[in-house]
Amino acid sequence: MNAQSLLRFPWHWTYPSLRWGAVIAFVLWSTGAIAVGVFTDGPKALVDAMALYGAGLVYLWAFYFPLGLLVAIDARGLRLPRIQRRIHASLVLYGLLGVALPLLAPGVDWSMAAVLALFTVCGLVLALIPRYLAMIFALVPALANALWSRLDLPGIGDQRFAPWAASTAAVLLLICVWRWWQLLRAGTEQPQGWASPMVLQFRKGRWGHWGGFADGQQQRPDWLRARVNLAGVGPARPRKAMQVMLGGWYLPQTISSHGKQLALFLGILVLPATSLLLISRMESPANTDFSATLTGSGFGALSSLSVMAAPMICIFTLLWLSKRWQRANAELPLMALLPGLGDTAGVKRQLVRTVLGMPLALHVLLVALLCAVMLFWHGHTYMLSFVLWAQLGGALVTVAVLLNLLGGRALSPWGIGLILVVASLLTLLSLLLPAFALGKHPIAQVLPLLPLLPLGWLLLAGAMVWLCRRGWRGLAQRPHPFLAD
Repeated sequence: MNAQSLLRFPWHWTYPSLRWGAVIAFVLWSTGAIAVGVFTDGPKALVDAMALYGAGLVYLWAFYFPLGLLVAIDARGLRLPRIQRRIHASLVLYGLLGVALPLLAPGVDWSMAAVLALFTVCGLVLALIPRYLAMIFALVPALANALWSRLDLPGIGDQRFAPWAASTAAVLLLICVWRWWQLLRAGTEQPQGWASPMVLQFRKGRWGHWGGFADGQQQRPDWLRARVNLAGVGPARPRKAMQVMLGGWYLPQTISSHGKQLALFLGILVLPATSLLLISRMESPANTDFSATLTGSGFGALSSLSVMAAPMICIFTLLWLSKRWQRANAELPLMALLPGLGDTAGVKRQLVRTVLGMPLALHVLLVALLCAVMLFWHGHTYMLSFVLWAQLGGALVTVAVLLNLLGGRALSPWGIGLILVVASLLTLLSLLLPAFALGKHPIAQVLPLLPLLPLGWLLLAGAMVWLCRRGWRGLAQRPHPFLAD
């Protein structure tokens, strides 16, 4: 068990899509950190660079390294303790390297080791705790930033913050170790539903699985289960019948069912909103104006939602539909027998409207939210316009990928991954560059780069329009749309 084999081990226990996605994401975050550290000046340059690198660590330890737990569970079931020891040793080695390597950079103080350790452990906590707690835990950084600003506490660039970071990281690490061993000893008797951790969702086939929606419904409490609305389903409304056949989030639900899910979402938002209200009522030692912090927290939350929502809409829809069009199953031919579909051209129009309707409705909601915020925050309209570019670009990517799937010209995993990486990079730049150029501490060197962002989105849009045309022509040439690839 040498260091080289330990470094290679995570590469073998991860699915190829997650493996390359994690590597590319970490490289992008690290490149951004290096660019900020090299090309920007001022006291906050190093802090911003460490924050970007820390975000990359959170991603790795939330979506890449925890998958070793799945292999460890199987190894324990097969009575292979040596594999378990190799997994644990590999995780320890990568944890030490992730914290230690940035300390070799010039100007990085040893106090930053505690901060980077905190980033690392936070990512692991996010993967191991129950999902209902993970949703709340993901809101903690924004609330902590607001509390720190209100009470004028030392930030992550202050050496006085290091003891707080080290003690918090130690407590969270103990929670991770306890939770890891709890899940490892549970074996096949793992928690279900929202009590299960995020890492268990990465079992092969779990995302977008045929039975995933039904299983998830059974694991929910009765009041939160989807109530299917079958009123009017039949030859008179073929599109609604097609939604029932597609299942998943295409399934038509009753108004009360939508209302309960909306109430749950709003209930989750009540916690951070109430916390910010309480923090705003605290007496600040420095008597500083808290409005800027509130604005920054709101802008950060909206930006985070934009970064995650647009690609997730595309990925989840593609994963769900690819199980129908790219695998042998009986359901797809049955859809061709639905009454009232009309001729082949009519079937294709109905299918396109049905498949694109739900994801585009979600994209439109996000765009409408952004437009409403732009009307409310007149002073931040220019910055938010770049986030609007990201949403529109994400919607176009979704349309292009789905049309090629329906047209029998589904993109390869490498092609889809490349598109999502480019779109994610442009989205990340659309958030960071305006913040650096127009934020509280503007960086003059970044301002000339802003016009390049619309150019990048236009180039991506041109490629997506070409892919849309390719998919549409493929669909037009198919003898029938309900043919598996």
